[in-house]
Amino acid sequence: MKIAFAAKPQSDTDLYLLAVSREDLKKTRGPHTDMVRMLVDAFPEFTGDAGDVVSTVLPGYEYTRFGLMGLGSVKGRSRLSLEKTGGKLMSALITLPVNDVFVELHGLTANDVAMMATGAALRAYEFRTYMTKKQDQYLSDSITFASPAPAASKAAFARMDLERDAVHWARDMGNEPPNVLHPVSFAGHVSKKLKKAGVKVTVIDDDQLRKMGANALVSVGQASENPACLVMLEYNGTGRKNSAPIGLVGKGVTFDTGGLSIKNTAGMLDMKTDMCGAAAVAGAICSLAARRAKVHVVGALALAENSISDEAFRPSDIITSLSGQTIEITNTDAEGRLVMADAMWHLQDVYKPRMMVNIATLTGAALVALGEEYAAFFTRDEAVRKGLETASAETGDKIWRMPLDHSYDALAESSVADMRNAPPHSYGASSMAAAFLARFVQDGVKWAHIDMAPTAIARSEYALGPAGVTGFGVRLLARWVENAK
Repeated sequence: MKIAFAAKPQSDTDLYLLAVSREDLKKTRGPHTDMVRMLVDAFPEFTGDAGDVVSTVLPGYEYTRFGLMGLGSVKGRSRLSLEKTGGKLMSALITLPVNDVFVELHGLTANDVAMMATGAALRAYEFRTYMTKKQDQYLSDSITFASPAPAASKAAFARMDLERDAVHWARDMGNEPPNVLHPVSFAGHVSKKLKKAGVKVTVIDDDQLRKMGANALVSVGQASENPACLVMLEYNGTGRKNSAPIGLVGKGVTFDTGGLSIKNTAGMLDMKTDMCGAAAVAGAICSLAARRAKVHVVGALALAENSISDEAFRPSDIITSLSGQTIEITNTDAEGRLVMADAMWHLQDVYKPRMMVNIATLTGAALVALGEEYAAFFTRDEAVRKGLETASAETGDKIWRMPLDHSYDALAESSVADMRNAPPHSYGASSMAAAFLARFVQDGVKWAHIDMAPTAIARSEYALGPAGVTGFGVRLLARWVENAK
């Protein structure tokens, strides 16, 4: 789909949409006033809410169809609200048999128009790689937005579109089937794309991980024919070689059977998306590098496939992690915290970050607690809390702070090792997992953990995306890193 900007429409436009705010509907004069009144009378449900679209065929009119698009209220308009308006517009257009659309906008700046176009582009995502038959769904060939300065809108959109590309890339990775995207192929895919963007990529394979002593990560993947690996990403746009970076760590379990603590069929169905944390980190760094952001960021992608064989790790095994701390395995389906622990430790040991955030589809308990609207996040640092909440409000990647006081440490205590990987019951399981990960945060590093299990998949379409893999975390992490520079 092509998105363009122009001062006026082409004469052969299929659909001419006039954007109107709630306030515009109260005016007695303005562009196409008679047409507006006619459509409002014909569609009494149209109130000018952001993204609402009504249209009709008008015989003899200059364009095939004429319609209205709501802009909501002028008050309280923000980048995110404009993006959502554009996304809702795209959602409506998908259902219409039109090829070319022109959106007439008034009272918006060139940058505002670019933000609305960005929202439309985010919502336009499709994953049809493996579909061999054409689907009965419309998607406009082109949308042109009216702009007071088309060249300025085009330039602003081009920069924003690099972020959109990163989100769509993360969605693509989450949608790939596990027989295609496994740890080794994931590492190769990320390396190919990010090296082109100027990111330094280092792949630490299974043999190297074993020699390093990264046994927590290795153990999760040891039952699979696709060995585990750790992918390190570094982008430094600051121009300073010795700057302390910001660290991002992502869980990349490309398929999770649960191991010997096996999941049931329903619980296993979406487990190809258990790598969405790693996709979010890769996408965030892709976005930052493509836009040449003046930041220094390091990412760690902990990649493994939690399978079942005679070589699988077992409940009651005791594993020595890269940090030297020992872990009693009480549940092989609590594997995400194991791969994250070694990745976090390696990133800190080698790159010495000043701040670090990890992100993972970690616990079903987060989904039980928060539903599908918010990701859970945990931190003991107020500056990191404020930074993440600000980035969340700006991007629409919603997060909700959950408790991480030291009372949860007791749930990770073991009688035979330094800690156990799962609590004896399901109560407070998300906070216990965060408390477990906190044991792998080195002194002086400001840290937060995001449990994106609730938000990795959308069960129905939403303003900025279709149902399915969301790409959650790409914009959140990239914005947090930029704001924290």
